[in-house]
Amino acid sequence: MGKFILFLDRLVFLYMYFILGACLLSWIPNINPDYPLFYYIFKFSGAYILPPVIGFAFGPALLMVICALISMGLKKIYIKFYAEKEPKVIVLTPEELVEKLNKQKEEDNKNDCD
Repeated sequence: MGKFILFLDRLVFLYMYFILGACLLSWIPNINPDYPLFYYIFKFSGAYILPPVIGFAFGPALLMVICALISMGLKKIYIKFYAEKEPKVIVLTPEELVEKLNKQKEEDNKNDCD
């Protein structure tokens, strides 16, 4: 379930980039928003959620705020319930590895003597 929550978080993050790309695309002056491809790009980016006020569309900004809140919630859920269960990655230098292996051999020898 933890991996699924991380997947959803990344999906929301990619959707935020999609919204940003659609907003940048809307600045290009010769794009026809009635063309089917651009119509669906603008529709899914939230350009038609709220009517434009003084030439500014606040729908994409509203969707980006909602996506940011969802992403924060998913990260908090992941940290609270699943972060402790993830395996830790430990990076050791060769000297530290040899030292750790020697300690483990000593512990195994002590356990064999008992």
